[in-house]
Amino acid sequence: MDSPRRNPMDDDDDPDRTVVSTSLPTRIIPARRPPPEPAYRDEGPDTEMLPPATPAFLHRPAPEVVTAPPARRPALPAGAASLALRPGFLLHEYRIDSVLGKGGFGITYLATDINLNTRVAIKEYLPEEIAFRKSGQTVSAHSTRHQDRYKAGLDSFLVEGRTLASFRHPNIVRVARFFEAHQTAYMVLEYERGLPLKTWWPKHQLPEKELVLLLQPLLDGLSVVHATGFLHRDIKPDNIQVRRGDGSLVLLDFGSARQAVGSGAASDDVAVTPGYAPIEQYQDGDQGAWTDVYAMGATLYWMLTAKKPPDAMDRLVDDTLLPIREAAVEPGRWSATFLDAIDWALKLEPAERPQSVDQWREKLFAAHAASLGVQEALRAGDAGERRTLRQALQRIVSPGSWPLALKLSLAGVAAALLPMISTGYYNLQNSLDMVSGGELRNLELLAHSTAGRMAQLIGDSQHLASALGADGDFVAFLEGRPGHDVDEIRGKMQTLVSSNPDIHLMMLMDRTGTAVVSSDPEVMGKNFAFREYFKTAMTGKPYTSGIIVGSVAGASGMFYANPVLDDKQQAIGAVVLRIRGSSFDKILKDVQGNSSLQPFLVDGDGVVIGHADPKALYASLVPLAPAKLAEIKADQRFRRDTIASLDMPPLATALVGATAPGNLAYHSTLTKADEVAGYAPVRSDTRNRWVVAVSEPRSSFEAPLNALFWRQLLSVGLVGLLFLGLALLFARNIVRPVKALTRAVDALKAGDYKNATVKVESRDEIGQLSRTFNVLIDVLRQRERERKKSP
Repeated sequence: MDSPRRNPMDDDDDPDRTVVSTSLPTRIIPARRPPPEPAYRDEGPDTEMLPPATPAFLHRPAPEVVTAPPARRPALPAGAASLALRPGFLLHEYRIDSVLGKGGFGITYLATDINLNTRVAIKEYLPEEIAFRKSGQTVSAHSTRHQDRYKAGLDSFLVEGRTLASFRHPNIVRVARFFEAHQTAYMVLEYERGLPLKTWWPKHQLPEKELVLLLQPLLDGLSVVHATGFLHRDIKPDNIQVRRGDGSLVLLDFGSARQAVGSGAASDDVAVTPGYAPIEQYQDGDQGAWTDVYAMGATLYWMLTAKKPPDAMDRLVDDTLLPIREAAVEPGRWSATFLDAIDWALKLEPAERPQSVDQWREKLFAAHAASLGVQEALRAGDAGERRTLRQALQRIVSPGSWPLALKLSLAGVAAALLPMISTGYYNLQNSLDMVSGGELRNLELLAHSTAGRMAQLIGDSQHLASALGADGDFVAFLEGRPGHDVDEIRGKMQTLVSSNPDIHLMMLMDRTGTAVVSSDPEVMGKNFAFREYFKTAMTGKPYTSGIIVGSVAGASGMFYANPVLDDKQQAIGAVVLRIRGSSFDKILKDVQGNSSLQPFLVDGDGVVIGHADPKALYASLVPLAPAKLAEIKADQRFRRDTIASLDMPPLATALVGATAPGNLAYHSTLTKADEVAGYAPVRSDTRNRWVVAVSEPRSSFEAPLNALFWRQLLSVGLVGLLFLGLALLFARNIVRPVKALTRAVDALKAGDYKNATVKVESRDEIGQLSRTFNVLIDVLRQRERERKKSP
């Protein structure tokens, strides 16, 4: 390996320092208030003359250790002696031996635990700018105006102690105890010798492969910190220590640590180190793992370029940060993925950075996964498996991530039940088609029968009108023969009307169109010469109208007119019958009964002239042409100025002008449901082109079959649950060995080779896999031993 060389980052030849750091951020930004006083600058701890430490696990030969005499230790900064506790002072069970270092916020002592006879480091909170030590070793603020600030700093110091005490990781400085005394607080830490990374790295610049091995456990420790919900918030070369014993890295100084929160890390002063603090620490924005990732990326940037990145606030105005490929002192020494990972960590916007340490180190170590130990490589694999919440939900939906026992059971249940369900559904569709076809034929026959009854009513009425037109009494009355007076003819008419409930009105009209005799006294004497039926009859031809809403009766009816001829076959008048519209409605109601059937009658224009729903009566199936609307309005046949549309084109296409029976399926705008209908034309020798239709909702005849199908599904589901339980019991015999393999892998991650083997209980394929895994564990164990023994 190359010998250590001088780096531009070297600013002194300081020997090894203790693991305890008293360094402070070089800038303090008060949250939501301007800085009241100048920023602090920590001068760092006192030094000991110790040779440079080399990581033992990097296979470098360790230099000879020579402990320098105390006389060579540099003098403490001015004022430290007056503030520090004197050597020999007992602080509970700890005896103060010497001062290791002093910073703006306190003093670090080397001490001895007199009960255990072990060396410890003790940090004392004593911010010299605002506090001093009184007689009796009590610490107090300089003045009352500093009391709040002193108390806030003391609280932060205690938070640091509680935070560190909650961590258990070899690469995180460990707090053995913290307590309050003398109106201040003390933190007892494990004492280890070493150098800050800032001092150590310029003399021990490692190749990328060895640097990765050095960083991996440190990042693992930082992940532990984040997993507990805390952030360090002041990672920099001064706060990373290189142990003298094995060369491993230790993360120090959690004085700025806070719990990760959604918006802003704290409401008190925000401590930042320019160049290493990301923009969210200046702006009191959302802070998380990405905040410490930025600081770690800045630390690596310093290690590769010999200078720290520009201040984040300066970058916000003018980002002068060069990509590390251009800024690195020796860019050819580093892999592309390693450099890209550093640039990724230094993105100015938090959302553009890695959101976790695991996500970042997956790329940072991508070129050297094979160089890591077995446990580290497995953990790196786990990091690659971590997903966001959205990805985790997608994996739940994806069958590929389901438990094997569940997939095996579901596959068995599906293989057994899907054919049954498919067959049931196929049979349901066939049954529905058969029932639907039968129902359509029934509706068509019913419509045809109803149309026949209406045709018979129309024909009978026509025959009656024709017979009345040839009646001798009516002819004699109109010719003025003696012995035929009005009362006689009117009595005859009333007898006919009372004997036929379908007849509403009967009139005998003379040549002028005057109703000279009528079964209704109110009509007698009125002139109807303008009516179409009278005009047609006077030409010697019979006439049959459509449904008309009469102005006198106020109800719907149908008019039949027949000419009264003299001996010369000349029309001398007309006989007029008015058939009740309710007679046609009664025929429709006889079809409906109490069922879900809905009969209706449509005329040749597509207007509904018979329907039980008032909203449908005298409405058209589709919008009528303007000319037709004008005609209906002019003759006032329905006593309406406009005709609304039901907007059912399929029904209009089938019914209007139909000459033969048929059926169809359509969607009703009245019931908002899918319906089927049968229809048939009303055959008569009139000019009317009526069509009778009988409709029915599909649900009325499909409901029983659907209910039968759902009952079948329910029974299949119950059987499926029973079968699923049995399948899960069977699948456990397959899954149990797989889970044993998983536990063995977990043990291997932890380096527990004793529990990393699998008990083989079967000789099937999974048993063969377990035996192969055991052989693999033996090989890995041997290689791990050889790797640790190699120089």
